[in-house]
Amino acid sequence: MNGRSFALVLFFLVIGLAIFQLVSFAVEDPGGLLKNLLTIGIVVVAFYWLYKLFTGQGKNSNSSYNRAAKQSKRKYAKPNVTPLNKKLSLDAKNKKASLGLLKKKRKQSHLTVIEGKKGKKKDRASF
Repeated sequence: MNGRSFALVLFFLVIGLAIFQLVSFAVEDPGGLLKNLLTIGIVVVAFYWLYKLFTGQGKNSNSSYNRAAKQSKRKYAKPNVTPLNKKLSLDAKNKKASLGLLKKKRKQSHLTVIEGKKGKKKDRASF
């Protein structure tokens, strides 16, 4: 019998004993079993809530992702143009195009260039 099969037998033995104890406890004292299960459930929920509270993984855990997704949707969204407001949108486009050529603003990039010293060699003493 190698180590792996021994561990498998031991695992099933422990699981079998746990099931036997659970069934015998349910037969002897069903109210006590429900009380114990309820207590265990409350403790598990309390620990889970504390974990979420202290690790900051609540409703706002994906807030930066949601903000970026919303910004991306706005950037790549196609405008809805219906026949009724098509003329209005064309007029607005022409006005925007003429103003856009005069004033062309560009958003500041959040990336910066870090200049290094690639071309310069270190001073080394020659022997």
